[in-house]
Amino acid sequence: MVKAIDKIKGDLTWRYGYEKLPRHLTNRYAYADLLSPHGPVICENLTLGIVLFAPRTTYPAHAHYGITESYICLSGATSENDMGVYVPGAMIINVPEHKHTITTSDTEPALLAYAWPGNSDDLADQKMEFSRHGCKENR
Repeated sequence: MVKAIDKIKGDLTWRYGYEKLPRHLTNRYAYADLLSPHGPVICENLTLGIVLFAPRTTYPAHAHYGITESYICLSGATSENDMGVYVPGAMIINVPEHKHTITTSDTEPALLAYAWPGNSDDLADQKMEFSRHGCKENR
């Protein structure tokens, strides 16, 4: 899969998902949807994409409303909620409203593929927002 992504990397649109990116995530992560309600391939009930995290990155606690989120680790290593280390080939599944934090290793970036099946309304308006209480998903 990594080789296939390498072949289309110039066609990907990398995003951060925030109107104002929190300072601690600047240049630390980005994602690219491959299939979603917003494209590049349009699908109303499923989002597929990839997310890249720099070494020593902690993506803060958050949850998603109405969406089951799954990740497959493609390269590097991550930890979720400090409950073990996920290496290439490992899968992580988060049920809707499950609060989770993602942390990468100190030595290498981590590339994850994600899938979000869900209701078209929930998928079409996914936004992340930070507050004093952490990161939350907004609809």
